[in-house]
Amino acid sequence: MTKEQLEKQQNKGLRSATIVAALLFIMWVIYLIFFYAYYKEAYFYIDKRLTLFYQLLILVHDNLVETIKYLSLGVLLMTITFVHIYFIFLSNKRNPYPRVSLYILSGLNAIYFLLLLINVYGFIFFILSILSGSIIYALVIIGNEANQKVSTKDYEEGDILETTGPFETKEIAQREAGIRIEKLQENPHLVLGEELYQEENNYYIDIYIEAIKK
Repeated sequence: MTKEQLEKQQNKGLRSATIVAALLFIMWVIYLIFFYAYYKEAYFYIDKRLTLFYQLLILVHDNLVETIKYLSLGVLLMTITFVHIYFIFLSNKRNPYPRVSLYILSGLNAIYFLLLLINVYGFIFFILSILSGSIIYALVIIGNEANQKVSTKDYEEGDILETTGPFETKEIAQREAGIRIEKLQENPHLVLGEELYQEENNYYIDIYIEAIKK
């Protein structure tokens, strides 16, 4: 894989992440416009001298249907956003994005959640965001662990998992090997090694299993 091919692969992943981020941005903007239009009208009739807790109780009591609707939509958007964050994390591990792109994507996600917290419903949104993130995290951990246990049954020590190349220079080969090994070593049961060799003025790397942890 040449330097140009690596850059093309990185750009492809970045484009996909950007497209999803753009769709999320549109959905969040539409949601926040409608939510704050409702909130502004509902909050107008609340006695501002009451504590935030009592203001929240009155808002929920007097606007139960609207509250359930916007909380449900908010949880859905938060869940989709957490899934998007996870896939950005995975994709970035395989083909690192430019830092500026990561800062922009992370900043947008932070703004979405912040805008949910700066109102009387903020405490509920905060609890729901923790629950949503925890569920996504737990599902990812359970799924990865199950997949790793199954996948180790198909390997033996010394098996070559992957041969990558050709690379124009030794430095590019070593960098790509590091990326591939980091990805493959997401399975904690495998201990991986690499072997760099040269053929016809090009570099190749074999990634193989040194040991399997039981």
